[in-house]
Amino acid sequence: MRVVLATHSFAAVGGSETYLLTVAEQLLRLGHGVTIYALVLGDMAELARARAVDVAPKAEDLGERCDVVIAQDGGVAYELADRWPQTPQVFVCHSGFFDLQLPPLVPGIAGAVVVLSDRIERRIRALDVPYRIVRLRQPIDTERLVPRSAPRERPRRALLLGNYLRGDARQVLVDAWAAAGVEVVQVGTPTTVSLHPEKDIADADIVVGKGRAVLDAMSCGRAAYVYDAFGTDGWVTPSVYPLMEADAFAGQAQTRVVDAEQLGRDLDDYRPLMGQANRELVMNHHQARAHAERLVELCREVAPGASPHTTASGELARLVRLKWRAEAELFTLRNEFAEVARRADEAAADAARLRAEVATLRALTGRRSVRAGIAIGRMSDWLRGVRHLR
Repeated sequence: MRVVLATHSFAAVGGSETYLLTVAEQLLRLGHGVTIYALVLGDMAELARARAVDVAPKAEDLGERCDVVIAQDGGVAYELADRWPQTPQVFVCHSGFFDLQLPPLVPGIAGAVVVLSDRIERRIRALDVPYRIVRLRQPIDTERLVPRSAPRERPRRALLLGNYLRGDARQVLVDAWAAAGVEVVQVGTPTTVSLHPEKDIADADIVVGKGRAVLDAMSCGRAAYVYDAFGTDGWVTPSVYPLMEADAFAGQAQTRVVDAEQLGRDLDDYRPLMGQANRELVMNHHQARAHAERLVELCREVAPGASPHTTASGELARLVRLKWRAEAELFTLRNEFAEVARRADEAAADAARLRAEVATLRALTGRRSVRAGIAIGRMSDWLRGVRHLR
């Protein structure tokens, strides 16, 4: 199939933007023709291009036809319905908070609506227009987001990952955990944006966030704490995972109200094995390839007339682009490995230097002890001589 993935903004890093890129990569691996269309472009668009995904800045760049549109904003859904009135659409709804991200209320635009949580499903069912609703789970790239190291026995670093946590809600957590000796850093719109959160996650023992940020942390084998300005559910564990997943990890699955004291008590409940359990949960329920397979099935249902997109030259072009992407990633990994090796060599040199200094100190201490012993012995002899004269 030839698929257009449409969204209003594909500029800043966010949950819906990351979803779109994840799906695009998986559909590309399955051989489908994939183009991302967005009105606002930026860092995410450049990242997509670096991963061999076509990005169209104008509707005129989309060609004469496509087999199915996967939209996730109402505006682009209407625009492409006007451009291709006979082309079926699947709408992916990410938010019940922003009306722009609700499906079109004009009947006949979307053939089905994909929801990624029970929370959003309830919102869609309440719309005036009845939709066919398909419940899927958030797709996570478990091949890129992998554990890079083991978490520490006692947490030393917590990462606040996301675009919303700020103000008093942020400060109370920072103060509570910093007082317990945990360094708290933040990545997201309030501070520094990262296109590669897996690197930041690897440096932390705990990741604090909501939504996809929590699943990214879980995939990287880290303890995940659901906390945001919108609510707090605490640690993700296998027992509470179903409730949190149904709530889109939004922090409102449980009736918890936390203060500084409760945050401190929660920190005491940290266990490094939380990360291992989280990784297994993601592998069992959130693999991106399984999500893409189900999405393809749905697209074929709403667009039964779609024909294969693959041609000989097109397939060769796709394979060359994927090979180029693999070589670029390999180059990056080699540079990262070289940096790690350099740091390891520096650490080994520091360790050898420290061992030499310890040996020198021991030898020096030993010599001083001998001299002190000799001096004490002479003093003892002198004192005995004095007593003998008396």
